[in-house]
Amino acid sequence: MAFAFENVRLHVKATGVSVSVPDYPKAKLMYYLSCVCNALQLDSSDTMSISALKDYQNYYRLTEEEKKLLVFCVMLSPDVLLNKVFFQNDRMCGDSSNEFYDIGTVVSQLVVSNSIVIGGQRKNIHKIMTFKMSWLRNHYLEPIQALARELDEAEESRRRRAIAAARRSNNECAMM
Repeated sequence: MAFAFENVRLHVKATGVSVSVPDYPKAKLMYYLSCVCNALQLDSSDTMSISALKDYQNYYRLTEEEKKLLVFCVMLSPDVLLNKVFFQNDRMCGDSSNEFYDIGTVVSQLVVSNSIVIGGQRKNIHKIMTFKMSWLRNHYLEPIQALARELDEAEESRRRRAIAAARRSNNECAMM
């Protein structure tokens, strides 16, 4: 079921808080994931515990496996959430690059669904987030590209080491 708001005039209270995100692609993606989880109220009670993936202040503590799990961000990409959970609206962001609103306080020509299907599971939308394009570029588009490059380079490095090890193994002679 969708709710339609057309020029509704309400006094709204933004619910977002200012945060400082470290200037590293992993930290930015973790912050993006934190925003998604905030809007959909995803937490550790869900199938996969994602609390470590949302801890953007401690991005450097991620294990190699957890880094791979950041691919989860692709599943929760802006394409999936745009105009359902995330809305580009500079005016509603004010001086911030993004802002959260409780679902009951949304104003001005927005159509909001009460749920979304992600990964085959229906999730209720508890909040929406408005954003400026600079926020999307800074916290999703550029970091996801950087992470993809990093994972590709790591895989290429592992492949080269495996080939070198195989060559060394083949060149060894058995002495009797």
